[in-house]
Amino acid sequence: MPTAESFPPGTPVWVDLQSSDQPAAVAFYRAFFGWEAPDASAETGGYSVATRGGVPVTAIGPLPSGVERSIWTTYFAVADADASADAAIAAGGAVLLSPGELVPGVRLAIVADPAGAVFGLWQKEQDSPWLRDEPGAVDWLELVEHGAEGSFAFYEAVLGVGVSEMHVGGAPYGLFDVGTTSVAGAMEAPEGTPAHWLVYFNVADLDEGVDELVSLGGAVVEPPVSAPGVGRWAVVADPQGGAFALLEPEREPG
Repeated sequence: MPTAESFPPGTPVWVDLQSSDQPAAVAFYRAFFGWEAPDASAETGGYSVATRGGVPVTAIGPLPSGVERSIWTTYFAVADADASADAAIAAGGAVLLSPGELVPGVRLAIVADPAGAVFGLWQKEQDSPWLRDEPGAVDWLELVEHGAEGSFAFYEAVLGVGVSEMHVGGAPYGLFDVGTTSVAGAMEAPEGTPAHWLVYFNVADLDEGVDELVSLGGAVVEPPVSAPGVGRWAVVADPQGGAFALLEPEREPG
């Protein structure tokens, strides 16, 4: 069971869903991914915390005031949420939720890059485990925006990441690096798509996953595609419109 337990600054540390119908979303993801997701409680800040095998995967909460559609949010570890929020403003971004301790031991802020892609800053007193890179868990995080390279300096300033490049399917693809590890990617957004961070969940079989998602009331936003060295993936949405991606990683040879 791949479990991340250490999160250097600049590393994705968590994702969560804010849904227009929290109980219905919890029921959908329980059925689809097999998450253990109890009903929301005051102790968890009104969120339902989903786990697999006792290890946290994500959380599902209600829509915040002023937000009109269901949305997945990606959070990055930072050493100082206040300093990173100040850096976001200085680099041309915006602070949508000022730093504060919304849950005990975690200082959070929500910011947007210059193109409008929203993400979270996460300053934690003590790291806790996060399930990754297996079916039903987060596999990859990706910035999707027009001219994404125009925001690279912003992420370098705010998160302290490095930037490198590879090619996926013959097209250039940006990488955000912490040390020698690529922790997230960046790709050109399809025409008409607003800037956002996309969460990829691992599935063992993409076709079966898509069929199951549709049978549960979800929808396919972008049909399956593939790339050598990566695997096959599709962008989908839950019944409330929360968009995410399913990724069937390419199998290791042998």
